Amino acid sequence: MRQTLNVPLAENGAAGEDHRAQSGSGAGGTEVAPQPGKRLGLAGRWINASTVAVATSLVAVPVAFFLPKLAGLDPFTTRAAAFPIAAALCLIAALFVMAARWSGEVVAGLAAGLAAAWCVLMFRTGLEGTPFGYGGLTGDAGRIAAGATRYTTTIASSDTLVPSLPSEYPPFYMWLIGRTSVLLDIPAWQLLADFQVLFVALAVLVPFILWRRLFNSWIALAITALALVTWVDPRKPYEVLTLGIFVPWLLEVFARPPRNRMHWLAAGLIGGFIAITYQAWVVYAIFGILALIVYAWRTEPDRWAYLRRLGLIAAVAFVVSSWYVVPFLWGVATIGGEQVHDLYVFTSSNTELFPFLSTTPIGLLQLVGLVGLVWLWRSTWWARPILVMIIAVYAYRLVAMLRFVASGHESFLHYTSRLFGILFTIAGVLVLAHVVPIALRRLRLTPPRLAASALLAVVLAWVSTTITLQWMPSNLDWMPGTTKYSASTHLEPLPGGGYSEHAPKEGRRGWFPMTPIRQAVEKELGPNPQPVTLSVDERLFAFVPWPGYTGVDPVVNSTLSHGKERHAEVKRLAGITDPAAFAEASANTKFGPIDVFVLSKREDGWAWRDNRFKREQFSAEHWTIVDDLPRNIVVVIRR
Repeated sequence: MRQTLNVPLAENGAAGEDHRAQSGSGAGGTEVAPQPGKRLGLAGRWINASTVAVATSLVAVPVAFFLPKLAGLDPFTTRAAAFPIAAALCLIAALFVMAARWSGEVVAGLAAGLAAAWCVLMFRTGLEGTPFGYGGLTGDAGRIAAGATRYTTTIASSDTLVPSLPSEYPPFYMWLIGRTSVLLDIPAWQLLADFQVLFVALAVLVPFILWRRLFNSWIALAITALALVTWVDPRKPYEVLTLGIFVPWLLEVFARPPRNRMHWLAAGLIGGFIAITYQAWVVYAIFGILALIVYAWRTEPDRWAYLRRLGLIAAVAFVVSSWYVVPFLWGVATIGGEQVHDLYVFTSSNTELFPFLSTTPIGLLQLVGLVGLVWLWRSTWWARPILVMIIAVYAYRLVAMLRFVASGHESFLHYTSRLFGILFTIAGVLVLAHVVPIALRRLRLTPPRLAASALLAVVLAWVSTTITLQWMPSNLDWMPGTTKYSASTHLEPLPGGGYSEHAPKEGRRGWFPMTPIRQAVEKELGPNPQPVTLSVDERLFAFVPWPGYTGVDPVVNSTLSHGKERHAEVKRLAGITDPAAFAEASANTKFGPIDVFVLSKREDGWAWRDNRFKREQFSAEHWTIVDDLPRNIVVVIRR
């Protein structure tokens, strides 16, 4: 039987908590329970929306990846911004026509696969002409590039600057880039852009497959698309991917979906992937996870079977994440340190608390979701766990705000708005999918045959247009908060000098002469050196895997690196005027030697932050000084 796009909502109301029959309708117009993952009879179990989506993306993503290069459009022009919008509208129109004739499963899978490919097309268009990824090498984007460069030298969990320490930040994304760099013999920083766009594509494809296990394929597509427009950040696509995975994974593991729950092995593997890629969502939702476990314990027919399942999931997740979690916990126990990276205060720490009160389309959808969750608390299987999670995330934010007021530690509370914002959006889609068919039946209204198709087409067109306007650098005046990250990738100077093909003349970031610095150090120490380096600019570590002594900003140091104490050591060294004593002290600091100083020439000395070194401190007996580099950079190398 053909399943067309105009009927998915009517066929897929949400199931009640008593998990009654999954097909047919009850007497008196009782709502029809959902049929998640419905398959085509002729092709058997392997032809469904998920497999079609994967197959479509495997064909379409490579085309979308290279098409912007062939088009060669300047991403700062309006014409370039029109390119992905026009592509989206053409694809949506074609899918709308297909929906009238083909199986809904096939068309939904095509739509999901093409949506993933379209994301590649859009974000690659914004990067055309530059080797850098979104964000360039500024801030977190630069530190991600440095982490990827670090993993070109090791497969073990490693701190970005101090390779003798394990990573505190989830390392898998950077590890994957670094190991791919070794495999392809391409510098890691040049792969960052490719991984950004591919991970955004995965953030469409993988959540769609997971949501399709729980709901109709078209509802899964709507959730995936609207979640992406609620929050997407190509600078950190691994966060977008893990957030897209996290919510359906939560429902599979801790709620009671109408079909059989995901196998514990698959659930454990996904949990482990989240832990090593970006585990913060679990932290923000921890109160809700505990509440759902307690609720399930009280309501499950076989309590011990449920606990065994959770134990197996936790065990698998621990095994997957152990190469990261175990070394870090061991380091905390044996090395210790002070958490400093949450002392940086974000402007959004006190904002974005109530996204459902905004008058945007997403804000209105989120308001519908909030009202619907309260209304459907007892009548649907999904309303209770989603509302519990929202309350829990708000509880974490409140606790974090109290800690922030008391100690100055922000606990990354601003990130919680991304999680509860996505939860509100998901709730809005599910509430509408549940309520609209019931309302139509009670009003005895039969919508036009392709009404749902047309509505979803409009939604997808709006989503694609909004994302393009948010992230194309040609739209700086329209959305400066996000487009500045796409512009910065073009404004980043190349390591040897010069800028990318389409870089505007204004706003260019100053050149850090990485190529001359590397040449100076290799001339003294030989090829592929590993000197512990104190650098005035952290971009150095994005280009070369040299160990760093400490970061420029103390709050970017990991807990185990004792960043404040390292900064104190640098200040102590700056005060030692005797050349012999300075050479001895810098070779034997509390945290080991400093082999190379990369400093900035100033009138009052050679600067590293607010510390000033003098030429007289570096005797020719112990040091080689290279002070003829561009941009007033001086490099001092231990002999």
